[in-house]
Amino acid sequence: MFTSEQEWALKKFDELAQLIGSANKAGEQIGISAATISAIKGGKYRGNVDKQLNRLIDYFKTKEEASEAYSKNDYVKTSISSNVYETIRNCQLKGGLAIACGDAGVGKTQAAKQFAKDHSNNCIYISANPCIKSPKSVLKLLGGSLNVSAASLDELWLSIAAKLSDGMVIVIDEAQHLGIRTIETLRSFSDYFDAKNQTLGICFVGNQETVSRLGGKQKAEFSQIRNRTKQTKVFTVKQITKHDIELLFPALIGHESELEFLLKIAHSSQAIRGAVNLYSNAYDNQNTTHKGLVAMAKFMELEV
Repeated sequence: MFTSEQEWALKKFDELAQLIGSANKAGEQIGISAATISAIKGGKYRGNVDKQLNRLIDYFKTKEEASEAYSKNDYVKTSISSNVYETIRNCQLKGGLAIACGDAGVGKTQAAKQFAKDHSNNCIYISANPCIKSPKSVLKLLGGSLNVSAASLDELWLSIAAKLSDGMVIVIDEAQHLGIRTIETLRSFSDYFDAKNQTLGICFVGNQETVSRLGGKQKAEFSQIRNRTKQTKVFTVKQITKHDIELLFPALIGHESELEFLLKIAHSSQAIRGAVNLYSNAYDNQNTTHKGLVAMAKFMELEV
């Protein structure tokens, strides 16, 4: 009934379903419903079977090819990521506001995500963006993490406050997108717990604009917020050390020229993210020598 390649794809679907817990979850991940796959297997699908199975084949072929490419560890304890992690921890212990900000690509987000993973019972991680930055949209995102929802803004705030508890920390990544009203709304949760002699930490993670807003009336308002934070840490690419590069690329330990070149990339506007992307491409090109890294950097038009 099926070709060998189609049978392979259907088998891979079953393996994925078992791995992540259900056929429905596997279907959502791939973009083909579990009901469609079931109907195809039973010979009852009335649509274009080959079209659906080709989508399935393409998905697993892409994933198989991607698994052979270079992949970095999600979290490496570099000097900066460890410091960001500790900043969040201190914010949790002391309550109140804290800020961990700095250059893009130095490891802030990875540290924040790792902290949330390590403290899943008392840490909530959310990420703002240009579309999710208003008080209501951010509270909806926060409420989604707590499985609460409400129609009005005040009801949403009260529902979230009831779900939060003493000793928790909320980490807001990409916090440079937040306006003053959203920051004040989030700060109000910390004040609510402080009034009960309890602690709730609110840690803002983002680029330097998080603590240095420009222009208009907001500048003074943000200054007041900064003055009320218990800890502000600013990280730059120049703080990245050679030891950090060794931790990120252990296969290059002892290869001084390669390490120094990647450190040079990391000290540029490309930061650690750029160094990792460069090494990844050079690795996939099967040439991570100094010559290979330089050639790939030129190909990628990186700042060298």
